[in-house]
Amino acid sequence: MSHFSSDFNVVYLRVVQGCNLNCTHCFTLGNKDKYELASLAQITEFLTSIRKNVNPKGAVFYIHGGEPFLAPKEHLRAVNEIIRSTFPDIKINIIPQTNLMFKVDQEFVDFINEEYAGHIGVSWDHGIRFQTTTRALDEDLFLKNFRYLVEKDIEMAVAITVQKHLLTEDPISIVQRLEGAKSIDFEFLTMFDKKTMDLKVNNTEWSKFYHQIVTYYSNNKTTWSLPQVDLLTKSYIENKIYQCKCNCCQHRTFTMNCNGTVGLCPDETYVAPISTVKEMANDWTSFSTKAETLYLRQLGQEINSLCTQCEFFDVCGGNCEPTLFSENDEECPLSKQSIAYQFNNIQIFQNKLQEAKENLVELRERGPSCH
Repeated sequence: MSHFSSDFNVVYLRVVQGCNLNCTHCFTLGNKDKYELASLAQITEFLTSIRKNVNPKGAVFYIHGGEPFLAPKEHLRAVNEIIRSTFPDIKINIIPQTNLMFKVDQEFVDFINEEYAGHIGVSWDHGIRFQTTTRALDEDLFLKNFRYLVEKDIEMAVAITVQKHLLTEDPISIVQRLEGAKSIDFEFLTMFDKKTMDLKVNNTEWSKFYHQIVTYYSNNKTTWSLPQVDLLTKSYIENKIYQCKCNCCQHRTFTMNCNGTVGLCPDETYVAPISTVKEMANDWTSFSTKAETLYLRQLGQEINSLCTQCEFFDVCGGNCEPTLFSENDEECPLSKQSIAYQFNNIQIFQNKLQEAKENLVELRERGPSCH
C-alpha cells in the first residue's frame, strides 16, 4: 500500500526563484534571491513521477515562487500545458499564488482568465510585507490592485499569516477591506529561525482577535468563506476528521523548488528538501521511504495536553505543530473559544459550509481526510 493518498493531492511548483519583496516571515530570501526559472524538463519529470506512482483522483496545482508573475507569461503558459497534458483525465485546478505588488491591468486579467479560469491566490500580511525601500510598493498598491480585480470578477483566495503585527489591526476592518475575495484563510507561521519565532502570537490574544472574525462571518453575508471554520463544520457533520492544518502535507502534498530539489510541505521544502526530481523519477521507493519517515516522525510527536483534554478533540484531531503552542497559554492556535461558538451555532455554520463549497475545491466531497 502506498504511503501517499491519491484521493486529493496538492502540488506546489516553484516556477521562479526571486521576488519583488522581502517579507520578514518568508522562508525565501525574497528580493535578495538569485533570479532563476524552473526547468520545464524537470517540471515534466516531477509531474510524470507523481502521475505514475500516485495517480491522483483529483489535484490542485499551486504556481508558486518567489513571485510567480516575475516569470515570463510564455514560461507560465508552458508550465500550465505540462500540467494539463500530464493529468488530462482528472479534475484539476491550477492556481497561481501572488503578492499582487506589481502592475495589474486588463492584459493581466485576460491572462488569468485564459490560463487559470479567473482564479488566483493572494497573500496580505500587515507589518511584515509592506516595509520596502520605495513608496511604490506599499499597501495602497495592493488594495488598488485588489479592488481592480474584484471589479473584473477575478476570484481571489486571500491568505493572511498569523503573526504579532496582525493583532495590532482591527479584525473586522481587515475582512471588510478584503470584501470581494472568495475566501480568507489564516495561515500559521512556520518556525524556522529567530525572526519567525519573534513574530509568534500569544494564542489567547489571537483567539480574541479571530473570534471576532468568526462571529462576524456567522452574522453577515460575505463574499468570502473561512476555510478552517468550514472544514471543521464538515468534520462535525460527517463525524470524520479532515486534515487541513500542520500534518496534511506529509502524505498528500508535493513541492518542487526551482533547482530541482523536492519535498512535501512547501515551507520546509525550501529550507530542507528531502530529495530531488531525479530520485523521484529513478527511485520512487527511496523517495517514498523518506517521505514516510517524515510522516511517522510527525505522528510520533506528543500531542499537547490542551488538545487531548479538549471536548472538540475528536472533531479537530489536535494536529497543530508543537511550536505553535505557548507554555501556560490556555488557548490553542485554532481558538477553542471560536470552535465552541461554531458548534453551539452549528446550523448557521452548516449553511455557511454549503456556500463555501461553491468557492473551494478542498471543501467538496472529495477532500483530504485522515488515514
